[in-house]
Amino acid sequence: MFKNPINLAFEKLIGLKDEPKWLQQKRSDALKKFQDYGIPTRKSELWKYTNTKKLERLEPVTDIAQSGSVLFSDSSLSNMQQSQTEKGTDPNTGQLFVFTIEGDLPQDTQMQNILEVDEKSWKNIKTDKEKTFVELNTAMLNGGFALTIPKNSQLKLHIQYQQVSKDWENIRTVINIGENAELDLTESYDYDCRINHVSIINMAADSRLKLQSNKLLRKTAALIHFSQVNCAQNVSIQQGTINNNAALSHTIQEVNFNGQHSEFNAASVNVAHDSCHISENMLTNHKVQNCKSNVLKRSLATDKASIAINAKAIVAKGADGSDVAQSLKNILLTDDANIYSRPELEINTDDVIAAHGSTIGELDETSLTYLRSRGIPKEQAKFMLIESFLQDANIFEQDDFLDQIEL
Repeated sequence: MFKNPINLAFEKLIGLKDEPKWLQQKRSDALKKFQDYGIPTRKSELWKYTNTKKLERLEPVTDIAQSGSVLFSDSSLSNMQQSQTEKGTDPNTGQLFVFTIEGDLPQDTQMQNILEVDEKSWKNIKTDKEKTFVELNTAMLNGGFALTIPKNSQLKLHIQYQQVSKDWENIRTVINIGENAELDLTESYDYDCRINHVSIINMAADSRLKLQSNKLLRKTAALIHFSQVNCAQNVSIQQGTINNNAALSHTIQEVNFNGQHSEFNAASVNVAHDSCHISENMLTNHKVQNCKSNVLKRSLATDKASIAINAKAIVAKGADGSDVAQSLKNILLTDDANIYSRPELEINTDDVIAAHGSTIGELDETSLTYLRSRGIPKEQAKFMLIESFLQDANIFEQDDFLDQIEL
């Protein structure tokens, strides 16, 4: 995909003569924008610590799922029972994701293959050089879904995004959460994946979202993820993210407060070994009054790994009563590891509560000495301190929070 993305995209466009003309046009427009932008370089603000050349040197995929043959449809959803697993597929490439619904499916829930939505349901995303992969995702889109959860309902959902070929999977997902509805969503990615994922979540008034995103990846995996969350009034979001390894894992997330009295609480753990690279970029847009965002990130790098963290909040003029907090703490375990950490506040009004901070250091020697003085071996004492440090980001208080992470 990245060795010659322009030619590959042209080939894909030629082979999609049966698609609606409006979608073909969007693909063509997206390809032109991608040609204009090009692949990000270190001159791009959100990519300055990311070596995209790694994408040209990826090893062959080792974790390929078996292809499926089930397409999304209203009838397939209505027939689902408790804890049943359904496979979402694309007619050309096969199965792209598996989702599991726990409990009864709310009445009037709707899900469509993203390639079958009408033009009015398609959401355009404003892009620039930082978000050029969003355009590439549109040009080469080969799977995804649009899910609408009706008002006054509850849904618990687990989605696993799968690698079904040796090529990159370009996935687009849209989730619309109705008024006073609640979604408990866990999402995970194949261990060795090549995925370019664009996700959009639209939250109506008084809706609630609990989102756990698990990116537990092989050291040869690659994941590029753009996420946008749009909030109406009185929305509540709790988000937990685990990023563990990958040759390159790059995330850009935008949270837009479009209605008053909404709250966004996000915590993430980033752990990287060897020559892995993790980049997390989060932007919270306080466009209206009386909204609250709290971002907490804990990162740990060892060997020759690198982690880049950027958390930015923009408080618009007139967005009085905004409450913003950012806490970025990082630990380096070896001299060759690198962590870049930057909290940012852009405040354009007066009546605001705002705090941000960032630290980069080593394990606390005083605490380490204290534990060893109590008879705890050095390596065990280090492990205890690491676990304690990362548990700050255990936003859902899970007992097995760190069990799957390579520490």
